[in-house]
Amino acid sequence: MRKGGAEEEILSLLRTSGEKYLSGEALSKKFKVSRTAIWKHIHSLMDQGYEFESHTNLGYRLQSVPDLLLPAEIENALGTKYVGRELYCFNEIGSTNDMAARLTEKEVPEGTVVTAEKQTAGKGRLGRTWFSPERSGLWFSVILRPKISPYHSPKLTFIAGLSVHDAIKKVTGEDAELKWPNDVMFHGKKLCGILTEMKAEMDIVNYLIIGIGINVNLSKNDLPDSVRGRATSLKIELKRDVQRVKLLAETLKSLEEYYELFKQEGPEPIIRKWKRKCATLGRKVKIHSGSGFVEGIAEDIDGDCALLVRLADGTVKKAVTGDVN
Repeated sequence: MRKGGAEEEILSLLRTSGEKYLSGEALSKKFKVSRTAIWKHIHSLMDQGYEFESHTNLGYRLQSVPDLLLPAEIENALGTKYVGRELYCFNEIGSTNDMAARLTEKEVPEGTVVTAEKQTAGKGRLGRTWFSPERSGLWFSVILRPKISPYHSPKLTFIAGLSVHDAIKKVTGEDAELKWPNDVMFHGKKLCGILTEMKAEMDIVNYLIIGIGINVNLSKNDLPDSVRGRATSLKIELKRDVQRVKLLAETLKSLEEYYELFKQEGPEPIIRKWKRKCATLGRKVKIHSGSGFVEGIAEDIDGDCALLVRLADGTVKKAVTGDVN
């Protein structure tokens, strides 16, 4: 969980000092603790993955930072006003969505983010599990409180998909694709899943939780046999590691921007852009749902985020949800 306190303040000073050393004496005076206490804080940071240069007469200098989902690193990379400014970071957790739901009982602010290095009970759509191995992906949830009816909640899922798409472009320079209703694809394979859950009354959403799982630095051997032919990661496709903290920060920044656009101008600009990035449109699809399946050409996405499919007899069927093959 988020720690804060002296360690993050020491880290912030060392980060801003650049190539300069900060002496243990200067740090002890700054924080009004002993040099031994400073030494313990430094070693605690080292245990978290930070690397320092230290010299007896000069002090400490930050050498490198780990690509771990640590509050200090996420905050340092963030470019948002409120999304991610309240952070709950865990090494291991059952589900970030479940934790986010529990946090709403404490009335945490809108934009609160829950991250995990590993999920043991990650959640996918339709009761499926989401494989979430340690320190290789981005598994996180965002709490929003939109003043909308439950009927409009799919539009927030579209916002999440666009945010991941744009973040991948900014960080890697590569284009991903969006697949209706809630997947991000790369070279035809699933890269990211999005699960939106909410608590609502008949006509108003009390809160909405957007859970996002991005396969970032998983290798082929990390993927379960059951999904290896259908799923991928950025590392597999790009043949290099991608900075997870940077990708998370860019995703949260884009999400905040699209969310503000949604509140100011409604869903139309979101849906227009989503359609331009959608790999589903224009191709033959088979949509499986609880009531059977629909097969035809994916023709358009309407203002409710439903997929319009033209059947063989020329009629158009509206699909609200389902799995697309």
